[in-house]
Amino acid sequence: MTKSEKAALVILGAAVGVAVWRFFSMPDKERKELVQHIKKTTVDLLDNAEETVEKVDHFIGQIDQKGSGEWIDKLYLLRKMFRDLYGSGKRFLL
Repeated sequence: MTKSEKAALVILGAAVGVAVWRFFSMPDKERKELVQHIKKTTVDLLDNAEETVEKVDHFIGQIDQKGSGEWIDKLYLLRKMFRDLYGSGKRFLL
């Protein structure tokens, strides 16, 4: 499995877990807002695929530099990556 594939799996797995938990605890109006935000942001990320891959590679590189016992720091970097990619202004995000 390549480094890009691993990055994609990490991003997808973490995003799905958080989204499912938050999604089912939201009122309907907030659910619709979240879905629209995710759709728009994902389209923007895909439109700028090269820039997105560079950002993800940067964060994965930082994660790889951490030692095997530094899980808290690795999780912090993942959170930072998601905020960088999807924004932090909405209350339903990380």
